Parts: sequence; C-alpha cells; structure tokens
Amino acid sequence: MNRLIALLLALLPLASIAAEPALRVDDPWIRAAPPGARMLAGYARLVNEGAAPVALVGAESARFGLVEVHRTVQVDGVARMRQVESLEIPAGGQVALEPGGLHLMLMRPVSDVAEGERIAIRLRFDDGSEHEAGFVVRRGPEPAAAAGQGAHQH
Repeated sequence: MNRLIALLLALLPLASIAAEPALRVDDPWIRAAPPGARMLAGYARLVNEGAAPVALVGAESARFGLVEVHRTVQVDGVARMRQVESLEIPAGGQVALEPGGLHLMLMRPVSDVAEGERIAIRLRFDDGSEHEAGFVVRRGPEPAAAAGQGAHQH
C-alpha cells in the first residue's frame, strides 16, 4: 500500500503538467491610437500546442470596459466589424489576430494608452482555462484588407 501511495504522489506533478493549457500567445500588441480614442484593436497569434481544439470565447482587461473578438468584413466596399462569439484554435494549429481580419476590439478605455505600454488582457476559453498576456502598444502595419477602402464602420 505504501508503494501505491508513493507512486501516486510521484505521478501527481505530471498530472498537473498535463492539465496546463497548451496555448501560447505570440506577439501580442495593440495598435497605438491618438489620445481620446474610444476603440482600439489588439492583435496576436494564438498557438494551440495541445491535442484537442480549444475555442476563445471571451476576453477582459482592467484597462477597457469591454473586450470582444471581431472579424473585419467588406460590405459594399466598406470595412465593417462583426463580433465573433467563439473562435476555434485547432489542435496543433494557430489563428492569427491581425489587422484587416480577426482582432480583439478594445472598447471604452479607462484611460489613454501610451506607445510602449504593456497592457494585460485575459483570454477565456471554452474549456474553462484562461490565459493572460501582456499586449504592447505600438504602431503597426496598415490593415491589408482595408487599405484604400475608405471609412471603417461598426
């Protein structure tokens, strides 16, 4: 019986390692905006190193009143944002949150953000896990899908 208990105790750390989410957030950043901006956009690459798909179902940050996942779509030549309720990251795959496509819509900032600042955003997944990442405020590339397309509307 003592051997069984010793074996279980030895395996316990491995169980906690296996339970850790296998998700990685690469290159998290927020596009710098002028003072007073009421909406900003966050980008990153979500990498699922696990054996099962996982879906991003929400996000939050103490710096913003509301954080949602959005997709940029073209409607009559105008880029519009549409909320995405659930974003699946396939097992062993990745999803890019990038200008002109999927992104985090960061609404109602509690204060202006400064270039170079790191802002914590907590991502929530359908398996109950959460992942906090530090998004760096910086200038970024123009959205490829929206370049030269005119006004953006929500």
